[in-house]
Amino acid sequence: MLENQSLASRQKVISHRTGGIIAPENSLAGIRNARNLGFQNVHFDVRLTADGVPILLTNESLDLTTGAPGLISELFFDQINGLDIGSDYGNEYIGEKLPTLYQALSTCTELEIRPIIELKPSPGQERAIVEISIDILERVGQEKSLFPLIASESALTLTTLMNIAPDATRGLIWNDKLTQEESGYEKLMCHCIFIPQQLITSQLVETLHQKKHSVIATNINDSIEAINVIEHKVDALVTAQIDAIGPYFF
Repeated sequence: MLENQSLASRQKVISHRTGGIIAPENSLAGIRNARNLGFQNVHFDVRLTADGVPILLTNESLDLTTGAPGLISELFFDQINGLDIGSDYGNEYIGEKLPTLYQALSTCTELEIRPIIELKPSPGQERAIVEISIDILERVGQEKSLFPLIASESALTLTTLMNIAPDATRGLIWNDKLTQEESGYEKLMCHCIFIPQQLITSQLVETLHQKKHSVIATNINDSIEAINVIEHKVDALVTAQIDAIGPYFF
């Protein structure tokens, strides 16, 4: 495969948004929980605050995760620091906070777990999110130890990453509305392609393998879907169902 640090030499199941469905998404508790279950790879989303602090957060709006109003790109870190993201997951997670990228990477280093970092810039943040994230990776030392995989569905973000950190392992998040041609995956020269399981076919996987790309299946909701993509010879899969689909499922 084209990737400079292949997932093939490690586990092939990735815990989605750190803790899957059994811990707060994009949280330090989620990373620890995944590691306790034996996972060596965790995925998480990263967005920037208005003052350029990278935070683990899926949606630009804060209300779905914290119940607080506002957009992450329009708020300063001091305004969102301390917001609770764990109450909906039970008493043990009350008080769990939105973590910074630095905190998440430090936790990954401590637990020897590989981060799969999905960069989700708001419009106009594409260069900044790459520069800031790479700087933090270098400060934490992740670029030399656990071989982070940096992914995005933004072509501009991935192009910026290729220019700023050409040795970084890059992944394209294939939007389920795009065709193979529209995705632009060949021009982006990504090592891995993340593809929704409903779009995966044996022919598509074979085509991407011939072009030296690894294929990582996403949107895996149960073991039947996992078995299906495994039969199509994907290289890895991402799932939130980490209680049913364990780290050594295949």
